Amino acid sequence: MKKRIGILLCCLGLFAFRAQTQQANTVPSVLTQQVDNSIKVSAVDSRIIVSNAPEKSKMEIYNIVGSKVKEIEMKQPSGEYPVTLPKGYYIVRIEGIVRKIVIR
Repeated sequence: MKKRIGILLCCLGLFAFRAQTQQANTVPSVLTQQVDNSIKVSAVDSRIIVSNAPEKSKMEIYNIVGSKVKEIEMKQPSGEYPVTLPKGYYIVRIEGIVRKIVIR
């Protein structure tokens, strides 16, 4: 009897786990649309290229340690911004969106 109860509980646990996994794998279409319209940031030489940013936002650049090294007022949603930073890895934050870049 105890063995049958144990098997029953095990099967119920697997069924519940499977249902949670299926729910976690579904992505709502609204989330996919948000990702397509997100801010894009890239670095080429000593320039940072930004697109899809909100107008009149502020770009903050942090080094890998977390210290702010530069702040740029953005007047347009897309554009190129020259920076005089040493080669290395940096973190760019624009209106709460965080991206990693490499200055080469």
